[in-house]
Amino acid sequence: MAARVEMTGITKRFGSTVANDRVDFICKDHCIHGLIGENGAGKTTLMKILYGMYAPDEGTIKIDGEEVSLTSPKAAIKRGIGMVHQHFTLVPSLSVVQNIILGNPPKKTGGVIDMDRAEDEIRQMSALYNLKVEPADIVEELPVGICQRVEILKALYLGADILILDEPTAILTPQEIKQLFITLQELKEKGKSIILITHKLAELKSVTDDITILRNGVVTGHLNTCETTEEEIARMMVGKKMSLTVDKQENKAGEVRLEINCITRHDRFGVKTLDQVSFTVRSGEIVGIAGVQGNGQTDLIDVITGFEEEYEGEVVIGERRFAPSEGVAVRRGEGLMHIPEDRQTRGAALEASLLENYTMGSLINKEEAGALINWRKQKKKTEEAYKVYGVKYGKVEDPAFSLSGGNLQKTIVAREMLSDPKILIAAQPSRGVDIGATVFIHEKLLEQRKKGAAILLISYELSEIMSLSDRILVMYNGKIIGETTTKESTEEDIGLLMAGVQKEVTHSEF
Repeated sequence: MAARVEMTGITKRFGSTVANDRVDFICKDHCIHGLIGENGAGKTTLMKILYGMYAPDEGTIKIDGEEVSLTSPKAAIKRGIGMVHQHFTLVPSLSVVQNIILGNPPKKTGGVIDMDRAEDEIRQMSALYNLKVEPADIVEELPVGICQRVEILKALYLGADILILDEPTAILTPQEIKQLFITLQELKEKGKSIILITHKLAELKSVTDDITILRNGVVTGHLNTCETTEEEIARMMVGKKMSLTVDKQENKAGEVRLEINCITRHDRFGVKTLDQVSFTVRSGEIVGIAGVQGNGQTDLIDVITGFEEEYEGEVVIGERRFAPSEGVAVRRGEGLMHIPEDRQTRGAALEASLLENYTMGSLINKEEAGALINWRKQKKKTEEAYKVYGVKYGKVEDPAFSLSGGNLQKTIVAREMLSDPKILIAAQPSRGVDIGATVFIHEKLLEQRKKGAAILLISYELSEIMSLSDRILVMYNGKIIGETTTKESTEEDIGLLMAGVQKEVTHSEF
């Protein structure tokens, strides 16, 4: 099978950091090629070089056998290369069709944009590639799964035959992931070549044809997917044999640390997003909330952590009942820490330094607070924390936006877990991190459980919920519709509850 993309001896340096070191990469025609590696291994850098966002310091690139110079994304697009970034680049206030045609709109005689023709073309493409969208919908009102379809359609509209997807499943539900993979197979059958950057080994095995593995900017393996195992891929990623699961020991739960009583909330349109939600979390236990995205989990997190003030019902932390107006800072002062599901808007101040981001969280502790900040002490603490959590960064004075998504996630996890939480709200704690970091984060959550923290785990990864949780609550349409444990229910049972199908399930006390 002929090579669509051939990158040879690619080297890219950022100051003293070598992001790619003489990397060879080949993506064949009619192929889904997986690119995997730890956070900071150089995956996204390599693909940004292919997309013309970075110029390589050394090496050559060939497209369909012809050596090319990709000096900008515009040059890459002309060569049939499209890229869907991990963080979407859509304009929220514009419609689907406006976003897709932005930069290359069809025009009538006289230069006026032909919106009727544009909508017809988008509908035809939507049907052809099974990427269902409504051209007139406003992007900011769409769920993330539909936004991703818009990004893919935009790349295809601009003529992409080689499609790069950077961590496309990091923000999708299981159902959306399944649909995405069906779409990728259909795109492959229609002649597209796809490069899939991911951290998830099961995804690689299920959808790719070939795999390239990077570690510290160097290629450690080129594999045929059907001839390898998840264990072999993980070993090549981290440089040693490793377990892909954690060992969860029995742990006796203590007193109630978090109590949620009859929480009800309506959105700005009057739609009920939370409906009489009640549950408890005890010290020394992990309570997992399973559910398809959009069933009230985000609103529930916002109510508990103090971001949302408009609700009915009670949030009790320890023995203190919190008024809705007593927000984030007050609740953190009572020992409630929070790993947010959206690391960019809730978890970090992207323009601030890594040092400042770590300090913002750690100084909530009363014994740390004071009129002046000892920056020398804080810098030492920050560097020690990032070392323990394996964060790859230049220096702590660098801005948070300089990190890869996975490394940014690890800085947030480090800050919250090292703040001695009495209660930890862990929302998508392993989103966007590699397998080694995922196992590490899971181990740290179990450590906090052993120390007596009360942990509420919200995840759209059912495997994560089942491997860590002592009790599992299932949310559907803003309600808790079931409670169970992994001993009492299978993934299939919980999956049915997530879809709103209720049946008899034995469960422990709410």
